[in-house]
Amino acid sequence: MKLMHYLRYLGLGLLLILLSACSSEILLRDLNERDANEIVAVLHTSSIDAQKMADAKGKTFAVEVRSSDMARAVAVLRALGLPKSPRTNLNEVFRSSGFAPTPFEERVRYLFGLAQEIERTISLMDGVLQTRVHVVTPDGASKIADLQQAKASIFVSYDDRYDIELLVPRIRKLVGDSIEGLSPNRVEILTIPSRVDLKQVTEVPISKFLGVRVHKNDFPILLLQTGLVLGLLVLSAGMQFRTIYRRRKKDSQAPASTLGTAP
Repeated sequence: MKLMHYLRYLGLGLLLILLSACSSEILLRDLNERDANEIVAVLHTSSIDAQKMADAKGKTFAVEVRSSDMARAVAVLRALGLPKSPRTNLNEVFRSSGFAPTPFEERVRYLFGLAQEIERTISLMDGVLQTRVHVVTPDGASKIADLQQAKASIFVSYDDRYDIELLVPRIRKLVGDSIEGLSPNRVEILTIPSRVDLKQVTEVPISKFLGVRVHKNDFPILLLQTGLVLGLLVLSAGMQFRTIYRRRKKDSQAPASTLGTAP
């Protein structure tokens, strides 16, 4: 009976460990499908099991990872500047609100939408992590000559593994060509390097256990699970051996007792 209790406790412990190893958490939610796919792909290359899940209406998506991988997944996404900040396009900026906007409101909305579109384009360049665009266009009511010329200020945070100097002329030309009346020499670009050390967060630490490649973070759990399974097998074999031994012992004693009671 004691062996049965031991087996029961071992089985319960194994079940709890399996449940803890399989528990998962939501890493990100309210993503569009493109961002969700990109994040899942990046995490998979870092040996992090991630799942994309759609909401009830199928309009937004969430990314789910194992609880044990949560910290490393956050580090990977932070190093790569993911997810990208959502930006409003011109179509959304000029969506009808039911009221006639004033010329000033139209101008502000136009500049905002234009800056968002430029930011979106710059963010597609290799090595760019984050970008902000500030645009100033001529004000017809201004008497100051300097304000009659358009100008723009660009902030770019980039991966320091890339040579940003190759991108600066392209960014300046892109912004100058995108804004009417803006000369490229009136575009100021501030570049800030961001150290991206992916060796620790994306390098896949692999160990071998019984000839099987296992992630190092999973090795202790796998070792404990294997020990519990082996313990259950040993106890089960011991119980079987004990049952067989008792049966044989009983069978060997049965003829002797029968002969002793014969008339």
